[in-house]
Amino acid sequence: MPKQTFFNLEPEKRRAIIDAAVREFARQPFEQASLTKIVESCGIAKGSMYQYFEDKKDLYLYIVDLAYEQKKSYVSRAFALAGDIFTVLNEYYRLSYQFALDHPLLHQVANMFWDSRAEELCTELEKGRLSRAKDFAQVLQEAMEQGTVNDRLDPEAVFFVYHAVGKELIDHFHQGCNDHFLQQVLDVLKYGLAARD
Repeated sequence: MPKQTFFNLEPEKRRAIIDAAVREFARQPFEQASLTKIVESCGIAKGSMYQYFEDKKDLYLYIVDLAYEQKKSYVSRAFALAGDIFTVLNEYYRLSYQFALDHPLLHQVANMFWDSRAEELCTELEKGRLSRAKDFAQVLQEAMEQGTVNDRLDPEAVFFVYHAVGKELIDHFHQGCNDHFLQQVLDVLKYGLAARD
């Protein structure tokens, strides 16, 4: 979390630091991102950054949290929908895509976070995964109890597929994904690959 000195800055200066950090963390994974480039971009001395954040990791996690708070403001509407889990997934994927369109750099920050191989982020990645799985876990549990989803499935495996499909779908939308394609993907999630009548 930022130090109080960061919050004491004028709003324009705070925004300049955030914008520069978002650009850099969207461009490079944590381990390759440059604090030097961030401070040069927003026009402050490198030493000053340590008055606002403990280190690069502290700044990075703050930016990741900002990205996910913004995304949550979009996708939370999906989890409030009435309907089965597939209705929720449909809307979740659509809203995630809308977030990516409206905030491409924040979307890229989130992707870089999930793709990170930095050892020092392992704990945060696991905490983030658990936190972001919470809403889905509740919808999944209700679907299993209602018999909409096979209750013998491992929720961890279901979340893995849901997360992986969502990540790929959002990128695929840029290549002209349409309603028919989305319905086909949801159909595979719902019924699997087995032949049916």
